[in-house]
Amino acid sequence: CQAKMHQYQIVGRAAPTPKNPVPKIYRMRLFAKNTVLAKSRFWYFMKKLNKAKKSGGELLAVNELFDKGPTKVNNYGIWLRY
Repeated sequence: CQAKMHQYQIVGRAAPTPKNPVPKIYRMRLFAKNTVLAKSRFWYFMKKLNKAKKSGGELLAVNELFDKGPTKVNNYGIWLRY
């Protein structure tokens, strides 16, 4: 029994502060088994990319993306960690 991977689009940013009242908004397309893991991956990459943590940030949107043509082959880039 293997869980299906879903594609999610997550939009978030660092929380507004007096120093930076309008922080930059980031959008990521991630593969994960469910929304909880997708959000976790989003914050993992945000922490690495621009020092924004979950405690000092906010999610603006979480959407699941579906294939327009599921029978058509698509090319994806893969980010490997080791």
